Amino acid sequence: MAGLTTKLVVYTVLIVFAVAGAVSAISITLAHQASVAAYERHANVLAKTLGEAVLEPLYELNVKQMRQQVSSVHAGEGALRVMILDAGTRVLTDGTDDNPLRGRQFSAPFLRQARENAEWVTRLEDGVIQVAGPVQATADRRLGYVVLEFSTARLDAEWMQHVRLTLLLAGVCAGLASVAAVIMANWITRPIKRLTDFATSIRLGSTKRSVPECGQDEVGRLADAFTDVLNHLDRSNAELKALANSLEHKVKERTQAAEAGNKAKSEFLATMSHEIRTPMNAVLGMASLLEETSLDEEQALYARTISESGEALLAVINGILDFSKIEAGKLELRTAPLDLEELLSGVVRMLAPNPAENQVALRLEYDAGAPKGILGDEGRIRQIIVNLVGNALKFTEAGSVTVRVTGRVADRRAGLRIAVTDTGVGIPEDSLEKIFTAFSQANSTASRDFGGTGLGLAIASRLAHLMGGGIEVQSMPGKGSTFTFTCDFATADDLVTG
Repeated sequence: MAGLTTKLVVYTVLIVFAVAGAVSAISITLAHQASVAAYERHANVLAKTLGEAVLEPLYELNVKQMRQQVSSVHAGEGALRVMILDAGTRVLTDGTDDNPLRGRQFSAPFLRQARENAEWVTRLEDGVIQVAGPVQATADRRLGYVVLEFSTARLDAEWMQHVRLTLLLAGVCAGLASVAAVIMANWITRPIKRLTDFATSIRLGSTKRSVPECGQDEVGRLADAFTDVLNHLDRSNAELKALANSLEHKVKERTQAAEAGNKAKSEFLATMSHEIRTPMNAVLGMASLLEETSLDEEQALYARTISESGEALLAVINGILDFSKIEAGKLELRTAPLDLEELLSGVVRMLAPNPAENQVALRLEYDAGAPKGILGDEGRIRQIIVNLVGNALKFTEAGSVTVRVTGRVADRRAGLRIAVTDTGVGIPEDSLEKIFTAFSQANSTASRDFGGTGLGLAIASRLAHLMGGGIEVQSMPGKGSTFTFTCDFATADDLVTG
């Protein structure tokens, strides 16, 4: 608020000084012009009077009498030069006894103007008032000329005195106006300051709602509007708070219901998977025993079909059981030393297709600088790689599937990247985001053409996250895909040496 008060004072003082300065300048100028004009009229009248007084002496060429008349004028205040000239503009007398200028030609612009126009001429030049005019015996006969020069030094001194006095009065008026401006500015801004302080207290968290009295003018109306805004905001905040509490309560209830439903679903899936897997193991055991008995070719085919179908169904059940455990947060990872290269080599040997039946080559490329001995859950790592390699083989009719391992050791931690690259059908870009969703595949025909439940990648992705890593995918339709499992493991040497 000090800024507004200062601005009002400064603006008021500037206006006062501007007005005072303008009035003073106009007053001083007009007064000086009036003084000069009066002095010029005085000099002109004096010159004409002198012209009338020397008419007879000039006619008689009585220089002594003319000198007396001139001397009386020359003795006046401010007179610089008084001369009587003959008709040829030669000096007859300058009012002195010596009269040194007598007989000399006097030529000046103002005299030439008076001579040519046969009139009295008055002019101001360089602080000197110059007057010249003819002395006429008759309208047709000119006897001579009168020349007067008066100094304006006295006028200049009076003008400077007037300037000083005017400036003094203007300064006094400006000072009084400044004091009045300060008083008025404080009076005007006092209610605004009270309102500003109140708004600041509201911003800082004050619960006070009584707006200070600010009068009945515009500031008072602003204070009333401020009160209405505060009341409206209080009502809106109360309504918003009530709505937020209601929404929070509803969200909490629905979250609890969703969590309970999810938990019930996971428990149901886990229970059913266990219940189904027990008789399924019995079916597989009996089918295995049946295959070892004496069967003809058709019966052996039936028994082998039973075993293969049971194994497929058991894999589905195990997948559902793993997924339900992960969803329920009950899957625990084990940590033990393992040789990653040996683990991956075993997976490649296990899944390698028969060259006579399949045109896909499966190979392992293990970087020489990548660590081998790590601490991790061997079974779950194998499950992730089996899922990735199995998917790559399933969607690759010809070409190759490559398991490439790179990584490095830093601060006793092994940062690994296991990339499974295939030359298969690829995945459309709009399907990349949903391939890690449970029971989802790249397109609606994938399940029909290639089989599968859509759980493999979902389980592999969740297992990778449980290990602190993740699975990335890059793919181009018709050219193949690359799934990269990245994770960070402790080195097995640490556990042995520690």
